[in-house]
Amino acid sequence: MATPHNDDIARLRRLALQEEAIRWKQTFASREDEETLFKNIFDNIPVGVEIYNEAGILVDVNAEDLAMFGLQRKEEMLGIDLLHNPNIGPERTRIIMENDESRFHFDYDFDLTQGYYPSHRTGTMNLITKIRKLFHSDGQCIGYVMINLDNTANRQRERELTAAKERAERADKLKSAFIANMSHEIRTPLNAIVGFSTLMAETDNRDERRMYQEIIDQNNAQLLTLISDVLDLARIESGTFAIEKQPFDPVGLCNDVVVSMGIKVQPGVELRVAPNLPACTLHSDRTRVSQVLGNLVGNAAKFTSQGSITVGFELEDEAHVHFYVTDTGTGIPEEKHEAVFERFVKLDNFVPGSGLGLSICQSIVDELGGSIGVESQVGQGSTFWFTLPLL
Repeated sequence: MATPHNDDIARLRRLALQEEAIRWKQTFASREDEETLFKNIFDNIPVGVEIYNEAGILVDVNAEDLAMFGLQRKEEMLGIDLLHNPNIGPERTRIIMENDESRFHFDYDFDLTQGYYPSHRTGTMNLITKIRKLFHSDGQCIGYVMINLDNTANRQRERELTAAKERAERADKLKSAFIANMSHEIRTPLNAIVGFSTLMAETDNRDERRMYQEIIDQNNAQLLTLISDVLDLARIESGTFAIEKQPFDPVGLCNDVVVSMGIKVQPGVELRVAPNLPACTLHSDRTRVSQVLGNLVGNAAKFTSQGSITVGFELEDEAHVHFYVTDTGTGIPEEKHEAVFERFVKLDNFVPGSGLGLSICQSIVDELGGSIGVESQVGQGSTFWFTLPLL
């Protein structure tokens, strides 16, 4: 006996299913049964459905649509005019009138619905809507059916994915910049340390040995600063940058910074604390605030060859303190004011440094709940400032 071919089995199965579908449909032969079926679908379909008559007046709406547009009862929405919907506007209305089927994707503004229907929703909803004309058997338009889908959650996910992609791309660029910059910044002081160590070992001249020792010490300090900056940057990126707030005297902090940074300034430059600082107590991380002030003083020392560098603060209001470091150095062009806080940005490549210090300052101030900026003009010095909450 021959075995049925797979194609024959599939054909017989389709015929059986077709007969089953015909029998099921025959159970809804009456108009009453069809209306019951339509009502069940209309009430339970997981999209908003609105039905309008030939004049564009809303005559029915399902529960999903009411919830989507912030309404509780049909009576609050019935009777609105599709062709005068303030969110659809003249251009979309023209498209609806000229086409049997229209599809729109836009931000639905609930502020525009005031006076149109009493919605309790506010803000905007990202809406996908499809409008189709309904026709009688004689071809006459007898109404419209609108299908609505709230796409706000999907749009938000799209934005989050786009933002994540952009962050990943920025991170990749920063990684490349980091490798390129670090390979240069680390190699420079290491070469100096190795080279001058060899020279110092080969000379018996005391003055030469002292000069070589000073150069080695300077490059040791530069290398240690670089490593410290890289470690701080790694902690910031990993979210392990610890902040420990406690009350302290900012006047004493400014004095300590000036004392510790005195060896950084160039000969003939006066590093001082501003006079008449106000007495107050700041609740913040003293170590981190000291680090920011120290970085700002160190940055000012690189570009100030004469005059002074002043460290101070003032009470901005009852809740904030405004720190500043003012110098009489070379100044910064206005178009570079924002760029100086970016990573690896150096306005003068001949000045030692990794280009990380000001970026780290900004990250620390952000973590402490403050803001940072600069005021400067070329040839007239600079004032780097940051504000912090007192509590």
